[in-house]
Amino acid sequence: MIRTLALISTVTLSLTLSSAFAGEIFMSHKITTDSYKKDKKDGETEVRTSKQWFAGDKLRSDNGDESVLMLLDKDSIYNIDHKKKTYFGYQASTLGMPVETEAGGEQMPAMLSSMMGNMFKMEVTIEPTNETKKIGQWNCTKYNQTLKMMNVTTNTELWATEEVSIDKNLLDKFMASQFMTKSGMQDLAGKMLKEAEKIKGCVVYSKSVTTMGNKRTETIDEVTEIKEQAAPQETWAVPAKYKMKKPE
Repeated sequence: MIRTLALISTVTLSLTLSSAFAGEIFMSHKITTDSYKKDKKDGETEVRTSKQWFAGDKLRSDNGDESVLMLLDKDSIYNIDHKKKTYFGYQASTLGMPVETEAGGEQMPAMLSSMMGNMFKMEVTIEPTNETKKIGQWNCTKYNQTLKMMNVTTNTELWATEEVSIDKNLLDKFMASQFMTKSGMQDLAGKMLKEAEKIKGCVVYSKSVTTMGNKRTETIDEVTEIKEQAAPQETWAVPAKYKMKKPE
C-alpha cells in the first residue's frame, strides 16, 4: 500500500521535450525510499533509478521490472511486467477501456467495480505556495500535495519549474495510466489530473512522507539527467512473447 501511494504521489515527476532538444529525449530519475518504524530503531533504504524516453507523442517509462508504454499515435497505453512477462493495455482517449479483449473475457460486474472503487476511495489536494528556490539548474516553486487513501495519508512537497516546456497531453495521460494497475482505481485518475492543473510548469523534485500504523516511509524523486538520445529500437513495442492479462 505504501509503495502504491508513493508511486502515485511522485508520478508527476516527468519531463518532456525541452526547447533545447529536437530529437528523442532520455531522462533519468534517482528515487530514494527510506522505510522505518516511528521510533527509527528499525529501517531500510532503497535507491533505484527510473528511466524515461520521449519522442513526439510517444513515452516509455522503465521502473525496475515494470514499464509504461504510451503510443498516442495508436491511442494506446500499455503497463508491462517484465518479471512475469505479461502486459495489459488501455485506450489513451478513454482511460480504463481495454485496448484489446480476450476471447470469452467478461467485464467486471458493476457492483464489484463499485465496491473496489469504495475500497480505494481517495482524496487528493494540491496547494500552491509562494516559496521558491533553485534546484539544480532550475528556479522552482513549491506545491504541497496531500493524498488520502484507505486511512493512509501521504504528504508531498513538489518543486516545479516553468523553465522546461511540457507536452501536457502526453504527461497527463502518463499520470492517469498509473491508476490502471489495479481494478477499481481507474476512476481516481480524474481527481489527480484536476488537482495537477494547479501546478505551473514541470515538477523536477519531490519528497513524500507516508505514515501507516507504526511504519513511516519517505521517498525522494529527483531528475538527475536529461539529454538528447535515441531510444533503442525495441523501446516502442511490447515484447512479442509477452502475454496479455487483465489488471488485478
